[in-house]
Amino acid sequence: MREQDLFYASVALVSFLAVFMLVPLCRKAALKLGALDQPDQERKVHRRAVPYLGGLSFFLAWLLLLIVFAFAAPHRLLPEFYPLAAGGFLIVLLGVYDDICDLTSKIKLPLELLLCASLYFWGFKSEVLSNPFGGTVYIGGFALVVTALWIAGIMNAVNFADGLDGLAAGLTCICSAVLFFVSFRSGSVFSCTIMAFLFGITLAFLCYNFHPASIFMGDAGALFLGFLLGASTVIERQKGTAVIALSVPVMVMAVPLLDTVLSFMRRLRRARSGRFFTPDREHLHHRLLALGLSQKQVVLSLYAVALGAGILAVLFDRVTSGYKMIVLAAVGAAAFCAVALLRLFESRQQWKREKKQ
Repeated sequence: MREQDLFYASVALVSFLAVFMLVPLCRKAALKLGALDQPDQERKVHRRAVPYLGGLSFFLAWLLLLIVFAFAAPHRLLPEFYPLAAGGFLIVLLGVYDDICDLTSKIKLPLELLLCASLYFWGFKSEVLSNPFGGTVYIGGFALVVTALWIAGIMNAVNFADGLDGLAAGLTCICSAVLFFVSFRSGSVFSCTIMAFLFGITLAFLCYNFHPASIFMGDAGALFLGFLLGASTVIERQKGTAVIALSVPVMVMAVPLLDTVLSFMRRLRRARSGRFFTPDREHLHHRLLALGLSQKQVVLSLYAVALGAGILAVLFDRVTSGYKMIVLAAVGAAAFCAVALLRLFESRQQWKREKKQ
């Protein structure tokens, strides 16, 4: 095994062990503080109170990894790690406050956008957008908007997915594994390190969070996962030039991003009555549960879809520009068919209920 391969394996292993040991401590702290996610009859599907400070272990593991780098391998400490630590700390604070005090989306979303935009001034910036079919497009100062919207979008996509036991952690685990493979081929040390870290912490957390979950990651954990995912994919280096390359990450994270887009469209329809920020129970996992699937069936089904999207993303990254359109068309067709089938099953379910009445 090469030194670089051993390094990535070590990052994943240290991250896994850190979260595996920290989660029980976070669970005890949540129980002592009374930080419990109480069940309700609206959006939440769990039937008992569950502690939800598990996401703190993610940030603590990140700090531990940086400390290990500082003492054991200081040459591995990349400059980009420091703003991620600072920004991640603020994101976790925001998430913990939201978990405890139930911060409204009218306040939380602008704060998220502000924190994500700040990364632009910390060096996560590029005025060049990668063209998925070859070449680049100059976007100038608009990169600030792209950076903020992309990272905030990924954060909320992961947060929306955190509605069933093991769903957000599992999807992030699959996404990080696929993105690690793609980044490894391109030689991106920064992205590979982040993806190895994410893979390790989410795999460890699934040991406690898969159905029936003994702890939730909460908004603090979901937002932090999305923050790292979004920030680590916003910039790619091609022949010494920093470019924003989002095509592959979009395909890899197709499931949570599709759910976010559909949620945004529903909110736009509700905006006429002043309910844009009102949450609902129409996310993909809620709708699949309504069709009669169990929690495990829904989660494993969405895992399979995410894995399929990841395979298509790898193909997209490997094929020449002439075949990229075919892969993109396949992804678009698959997404369209999935939504159409879901609506068809829902219509049949509704028809059966009306017939019984």
